[in-house]
Amino acid sequence: MPRPSIAPIPPGALDLTGEAVRKRRALQRGAMEHLATAGFAELIPPTFEYEEVFRRAAGRDIGPALIRFLDLDGRSLALRYDFTSSVARVAATTFSGTTPPFRFCYSGKVFRQGQDAGSGGGGRPRELLQAGGEILGLPGLEADLEVIRLVLTMLATLGLGGARINLGHAAVLAPILDTLDPEARDLARRAIGRRDARALTELLADGPAATALADLPFVIGRRDALQEASLTAPSAAAEGIARLLALDLALTPAERAQVVYDLGEVRGLDYYTGMHFEVFVEGAGRAVGTGGRYDDLMGRFGTPMPAVGFALDLGALAGVIA
Repeated sequence: MPRPSIAPIPPGALDLTGEAVRKRRALQRGAMEHLATAGFAELIPPTFEYEEVFRRAAGRDIGPALIRFLDLDGRSLALRYDFTSSVARVAATTFSGTTPPFRFCYSGKVFRQGQDAGSGGGGRPRELLQAGGEILGLPGLEADLEVIRLVLTMLATLGLGGARINLGHAAVLAPILDTLDPEARDLARRAIGRRDARALTELLADGPAATALADLPFVIGRRDALQEASLTAPSAAAEGIARLLALDLALTPAERAQVVYDLGEVRGLDYYTGMHFEVFVEGAGRAVGTGGRYDDLMGRFGTPMPAVGFALDLGALAGVIA
């Protein structure tokens, strides 16, 4: 009698065994121990929330990325898209009577639909193991520095060499892009994201943003690149560049060697309000972490306060660690 066939796991889902499990758990333990030592209190939010929580945090366009289902009462639920949304909700409810600042950390899986998740299992996973932290209630340079240093020291503690942070600032390009109509703004952001100078030039033609965006989105480098950009940048971008220069001056020489400034980073401009970054390590073909300042987010949950944080993809890190 033939054995019944067993349905495969869905595209983007993962079966983890053996060494893959060991590496992820070691990274998870190390990351959480490091965050606890740095004064961060762990939160464990639910695996699913009302869909509105994630839409309120990340915007209405997040819908296609959510893995959704209906509750018994007919309300729409979603698996955890990110931790930051849940942290914001917890801070606005459970901690509503507590005086900030707060330092919260977390580790667990997030679940996301992806355009490449259905490619026969060859795309990115739809379940990602993360660890990260959020500082709520502290504005300005010191909290930004704390997060950057925390990321760098954590990666070093976890044995991941060659770490690099690609750092940008929302106040560099956002004020210029906001002068465009919505359709042109979207097309310009796509061209900048592809580093397609020709497409950007053709789109802007001789419009008022053409000169401002001719070179600025393609500036990548260290302090000298920022200083050079500051000499020719339009006034609308001056504040963002100045803030990056101030941050650079506050870094130690060793930290500065691990930071590259990228003025053309446009991902997350609708979410981040200040500095924002991606994290790279040797051997990984894509970013293994993201972070930045999002001062508008907490207000969406009724408790306005500044906020900055980061999250690392432990699955991606497990792929390169010994």
